[in-house]
Amino acid sequence: MKQTLLFSLKQNLKISPLADEWGSAKGGISTLNRELCKGMAQQENVLVTLVVPEYNEKEKQAALEHGVHLAAPDLELPGNDSIAMLNFPPADLAIDVVIGHGRKLGPPANVVAKLRRCKRVHIVHTASEQIAMYKNKPQAIADGEKKHEIEKALSKSADVVVGIGPKLTESIKVSLRGSNKKEEDVLNLTPGTFSEFSEVPQAGKDGELFYTLVFGRGDYEDFELKGYDIAAKAVAGLNDKTYKLVFVGAPEGKHEEVAANLLHCGISRTQLTVRGFRESREKLGEQFSQADLAIMPSRTEGFGLAALEALSAGLPILVSDNSGLGKALAKIPFGTYFVVESDEPEEWGKAISRIRKKPRPIRLEEARELRSHYDRKFQWGEQCATLVKKIRHVLDLTKTESDTA
Repeated sequence: MKQTLLFSLKQNLKISPLADEWGSAKGGISTLNRELCKGMAQQENVLVTLVVPEYNEKEKQAALEHGVHLAAPDLELPGNDSIAMLNFPPADLAIDVVIGHGRKLGPPANVVAKLRRCKRVHIVHTASEQIAMYKNKPQAIADGEKKHEIEKALSKSADVVVGIGPKLTESIKVSLRGSNKKEEDVLNLTPGTFSEFSEVPQAGKDGELFYTLVFGRGDYEDFELKGYDIAAKAVAGLNDKTYKLVFVGAPEGKHEEVAANLLHCGISRTQLTVRGFRESREKLGEQFSQADLAIMPSRTEGFGLAALEALSAGLPILVSDNSGLGKALAKIPFGTYFVVESDEPEEWGKAISRIRKKPRPIRLEEARELRSHYDRKFQWGEQCATLVKKIRHVLDLTKTESDTA
C-alpha cells in the first residue's frame, strides 16, 4: 500500500458552490451561500470559487475582498435557463468538491459531480412535507411529498449532507434512516450572525408608536404557512392604534394584494404599512433601524434567516418555536424569552405587548445580550471549519481506498 499524505497538508482544497447570484437580490439561499463561501475561504489551504450564471466587475471585487473567486459558465447554450447553465462550470476550473443547495441548486451540483468526477455536498434548506401542510394550494401535500423525495434522493447520493439548523438536520436524518447514510454523515450548520448589520444604528428613546416588522412575500399560497395572518390579528387584537405592523417584502406590483390579505385579518389601515422587497443590504438595514421589534410567526420554518438578520442589527425579535432559529435560541441563555410557543394570535399579541412594556434602552440591551450569547454559540468560522474538516475527511478516505486498491 502506498503511503498516503493527508490532503489538507499538501494542496489547496478546491471547493465550488453553485449559486444564482453573489448578492442577496433573491434573499435567503443567496445570503447563506455568500456567508458560507466567505467562511470557507478563511480556512487554511482552501480555494473557494463560487459558480454563478453571470457577474459584474463590482461583484467580482466584492467577492475577492473576502477571498472568494467568481466564475461563470463559458458555454453558450440557447434555450437553457440560468440554473441549467450551472451544469457546466468553466472547463478550466479545477473542482474537488461541488456544493448544491436544495432542490434548485442540488440537481446541477449532482450533474457537475458526475461530469467532473468530484465529491458533492448537499445542503438542505427546507422540509417540504411540513411546509405543504400549511399551503393554500390544490395538491399541496402531494407536491410536498414529491419535493421531499427529490431532496432525499439528492441527500442519499451526496458525499456530505448538511442541514441548516437543528430542525432541518433532524428532519433529514430521520428521512435517511434505512439508507447507507450514517448520522455522522449529516452535519448541522447553524448560521451565525451577519456582521454587516452589527453597526446599524438604533434610536435610544421610545416614540409614541411601536413598529413591529414582519418579512415575506405575502403570497396567498404562503399566507398561513408564514403566519402573516397571525401577525395582523395579533396587532389588531391589542386594540391599541399605537401598535403598527410593517410588512416588508411584497413582490413588485403586488402591494395592494398583500395589503388586502392583511386587512382581511382585521387590522386597520391606520396600523398597516406594506413595502416592497429590499434588495440592497443597506436598505434592509434601514428597515431594522426604523423598527421596534421584528417577528417571525411562521407556523413552520426551516430556519428563519430574516429574523437572524434582525437580531444581527441588535433589534429585539420574537420567533416561532417551530423554526430552526427558535430551536437554536433554546440552546443559549435567555433564548427562550424570545420564542413564542403558540400559533394563536392572542399569544403573539401578549408577547409583543410584553416586549413593548420595557423601556427601549432595556429592550435594546437585552437584544444585544441575546446576540452576544448567540455569537458565542454559533459562529460562521467554526461552522465552516467543521464542514471543511468533514470534506477533507471524505477526500482522504477516498484517496486511501484508491491507494489500497
